[in-house]
Order: sequence, then structure tokens, then C-alpha cells
Amino acid sequence: MTLAARCLDAPPPGWRELLAVDPAAAYAQRPALWASLTAALPSLSLRCLVVEEEGSLLGGMPVFVERRGGFHWLHVLPYLLPGAPLARPGRHAEVDAAAGAGLAELQRELRAVGGEWALYRSAGPPVAPAALALPTGETRMLEAAVVDLEAGIEAAWARLDRKTRHDLRQARARLAVAEEAEAVDEVYALHLAQARAWPAHAAPPLALCRRLLEDPGDGFGPVARLFTVRRGRDLLCGALVLDQPRESMPWWSGADPEARRERAFGVLLWSVVEWAARAGRVRVSLGGSAGSAPVAAFKDSLGARVQPYPVRWLDAAAAGEPGRWVAALQRRARAGRRLGEKT
Repeated sequence: MTLAARCLDAPPPGWRELLAVDPAAAYAQRPALWASLTAALPSLSLRCLVVEEEGSLLGGMPVFVERRGGFHWLHVLPYLLPGAPLARPGRHAEVDAAAGAGLAELQRELRAVGGEWALYRSAGPPVAPAALALPTGETRMLEAAVVDLEAGIEAAWARLDRKTRHDLRQARARLAVAEEAEAVDEVYALHLAQARAWPAHAAPPLALCRRLLEDPGDGFGPVARLFTVRRGRDLLCGALVLDQPRESMPWWSGADPEARRERAFGVLLWSVVEWAARAGRVRVSLGGSAGSAPVAAFKDSLGARVQPYPVRWLDAAAAGEPGRWVAALQRRARAGRRLGEKT
């Protein structure tokens, strides 16, 4: 039987159970994150593509519709957060195909001019190319560096190279690591100062970050946690870490110029990995390297493995002529931005 996705305006009953049974469930599938995004970004509205069989929820994914000037974009999810559908064990292929068809239908219905579908899935089967190709667009490949915690923190520590272990021991003797949500403004200021050198970088709004640090009362704790590294009272660096019972990810960070000399950023990331292990997480995604060999080498030194994943960049095939003009202007503005490797 061919399954079909239908649209809802809110998470369906049974979504919490789905989060518990899908081993690939990540921070981006938490409804508390979705609520924070729509609250902080008024141009976004939520659609939930749900896949059911005889009234039973099999899987689904959120889609954020962005409306600007009468035109629509579809984001699964914003900021290239992972948007691979959740599914019950053994049903991923069917759910992926139905979700891809549902996204294609939304493209046609809204005459969307663009958007993206980031298909990072850390466990379980990858999304099949046939499902990925249902919404029109171009597929590119990105990478995430993932620290595996299935075997525990001791095994993860053993995967670090010898020099990194030595540097961490020395740096930790003089630096203090803490979880301090109240420092978000300080860390955000460091992030913005660094971001001036990054072309086309769009920092998430500070209001969104503050909201993510609040406990939404869903039983999973805050959607995000803020970790800092200080030398005395001086803030050297910090990171906002998205979290879910299986996986955590440092989403964005800020660092003082002194952080490099003090090796503070390595201390920060490894401390996040240790916290995640204590909290029962099975992996930490350190994100991509944006094509930077030094950044990739740094993450490799922390014992992370590289996991490629596809991103479907949606096109304006279903849009009218004005929408296609808008899409063409957006492509020109993206020139030079890293969208991933061509497949």
C-alpha cells in the first residue's frame, strides 16, 4: 500500500512516542524547538507532514513555511538543522517516500520559490535518492563530524590523538568550564564579532537563543544549553548546544582571540562531549567544517567520524514568473556560499 503524508498545523498525537522509538531522533525533531522558531521568527509558520497507516502514526517531519513579500520558501528545517523524517523502526523507506511526496505537493500548492531539506540522519537507513528527488531542486552533499558515545566516554577519550589528550589535560588545569545560561548575551557578542569575517553568515536571533535556554516543560529539559570556558573571570569562549535525549550538537559558538592561545575551544567541545556522555546521549554532532581543512583536522583530533549527508536545495519550478525572478536573484546572492558538494 502506498502511503501519503497529510499536513497538520501542530505536532500530531503520538509524536513523543515516535521520538522515543526512532534511534535517529535528534534535537531538531523536538516540538519545543519548532515553537521557539515560530515565536522568534514571525515570517515562519509550521506545517507538520505526518504519515499514517489506518490511523496509526508511522512518521513525519516538520516543514516551516516562510512568507516574504507574497512569496513562499519551504525549510526542513531553518538554518540547515536536520530534517530527515522520523519513523517507526523498519518503516523509514516508506515514510521518507511519503514525506518527499508531501513536500513536493507543498511546493506546488504554495508555488514555492526555494528552500531546503537537510537530510542528516545519524542512525538508521539513509534517505533513498528516489525519495529525495520527489521535491524539485538540486541535491548537494554536506558533512557532519560525529563523536560516538555508544561505548562510553572512556572509549571516546581513547580515540583522541595523543597530542590532543596532552593539550586538553594542560589547558583544563588552568581553565574553568561551566554551564551558565545567564552568559548568553556575552557569548553571543563574541559570536557576532567573529561572524563579521564570515561572508553571508546569518546569526540566529538572540531572542531565539534565550528562548531555547528555557525549560519548555516537556520532560526533556531545555532545548539548548550554554557552556562557557573562563580564565578567572575572563570569558574565553562559549557554545550554545542543542539537545535531545539521544544527541547533542554545539550549534553556534563565540570565542575571544585569546581562546586559541589558551586552547580553550578544544576544552569547550570536549567538555560538551563529557556532559553529553554523563547525560546518557549516544552521540554529539560537531557539525560541518565548511570546507576548511584545519577545522576538519581539529574535529578529527577529537575522535569525530565524518558522516556525509544530502541536502535538497528546492527550486522554483512550481512558481510563477515573478517567483522565478526572485529565485534567480537569490541564487546570485548565494554565489560563493558553500552549499555542499555536487552529487
